[in-house]
Amino acid sequence: MRTTIQFGPQHPVWVEPIRLKLTMDGEIVKDVALEAGYVHRGLEKKFEWDYNKAAYLSERVCGICTQHHSTCYCTAVEGTMNLQIPRRAAVIRNIMLELERLHSHLLAIGLTLESIGFENLFMLCFRNREIVLDMFERTTGNRVLHGINIVGGVTRNIGPEMAKELEGFCDLMEGRCNDLKDMILQSYTIQERMKGVGVMSEALAKDLCVVGPVARGSGVPYDVRSVAPYLLYGELKFKPVTETSGDCWARSVVRVRELFQSIDLIRQVIPMLGDAGEEIVAKSRTLPELEYFARVEPPRGELFYYAKGKKSKELDRVKVRTSTYANGPGIVPLIRGANLADVGLITITFDPCIGCFDR
Repeated sequence: MRTTIQFGPQHPVWVEPIRLKLTMDGEIVKDVALEAGYVHRGLEKKFEWDYNKAAYLSERVCGICTQHHSTCYCTAVEGTMNLQIPRRAAVIRNIMLELERLHSHLLAIGLTLESIGFENLFMLCFRNREIVLDMFERTTGNRVLHGINIVGGVTRNIGPEMAKELEGFCDLMEGRCNDLKDMILQSYTIQERMKGVGVMSEALAKDLCVVGPVARGSGVPYDVRSVAPYLLYGELKFKPVTETSGDCWARSVVRVRELFQSIDLIRQVIPMLGDAGEEIVAKSRTLPELEYFARVEPPRGELFYYAKGKKSKELDRVKVRTSTYANGPGIVPLIRGANLADVGLITITFDPCIGCFDR
């Protein structure tokens, strides 16, 4: 006998509302329907506004990837103007993006561990994340919504003293992340709970066009920073982090390993401040009149912004394609056939952002 269970939209394992309609045969999920739209805000229409004010609006699409959204938006609008930002602004944006990857991955890892009952490691992840947020506050004045990106550059500089603080931060975070890595990757209990659960094959990942750690956890080495470098990523040395098993464990290990990659990238970028000049905002600016699209690699995966100008302060059209919107359909085939007890774990390893999904 089959029964229907409503999983969500409010559920302890999710921090945002999403609903799964599960058709069950005992403890096994036979079919699943995903329903979102609970936090739809009509943001794409609101973007048809003053192009500089809309940079702050872009940060409100997602409360975790705020810097990535504003960077991608500003890059798209700068493209409509054929505007090149100063090198120092590019360096500062690069540092902020990798700081944001650190705090987002620590959040995702912590929530994954909480979903399987490891409250102590969840709190450890969040304690480490607080250090990243403190560094954001030191550099931008804000912990989450930073507000430093504007079309043409940034509004906050990083001087020699702050650069030294960032170097010390990298040393501190590397030590803390090493402790966290050992506790997670060497835990027999965590491996037993996560390995073999929610397996997405490489073929399925490519077929569904999933992005970010979800794709890289299935052996797909796709990272926008590498395949289509933006800002200064073309000058930095790194390779996409991949795992091959495609399960909940692999997606989590990718995020753990990317913590160290982000620390290394920040260390590579900091010396570039020395010879980057002092200008942080491009002086010459025209009104947006062309159309352009930009893409970046937030912590959850590839993000697109399309912008079209009409030679006025107001934009004609902005289109956003977020990481979770690309990854959302991949949740369904992994839940189908799974145990009810694994539904929360599978979805949380996708690190879903429903604010991004709905917009």
